Amino acid sequence: MRSILDNIEAIRKEKHIKQEVLAAELGIKQSSYSSFITRESDITFSRLDQINRILGVSIVDIITYPEHYVPEADDDLCPCCAEKDKTIQHLNSYIGVLERHLSLPPSEH
Repeated sequence: MRSILDNIEAIRKEKHIKQEVLAAELGIKQSSYSSFITRESDITFSRLDQINRILGVSIVDIITYPEHYVPEADDDLCPCCAEKDKTIQHLNSYIGVLERHLSLPPSEH
């Protein structure tokens, strides 16, 4: 099983981003970045969050690399929940139509 640090390196290489560039974006020296990867120092969650933003991937995708996280399909919902989801989607579309028609600022629904 690959580690998160191995996955970060694989994604970095896949995106053709040099260690020096990623380190500069993180505001650290390349040697500090390298020490994370070689497990000489611990990586914090906030640092991991910075890295995922720079690489343009989610933390979940870093953890599951090379697989990408795919949310569960709506088919897995119970019939009652699926019906409620459809109703909510319809109501949201109606709200959007009304907002456009009445020139109201978009609501937070």
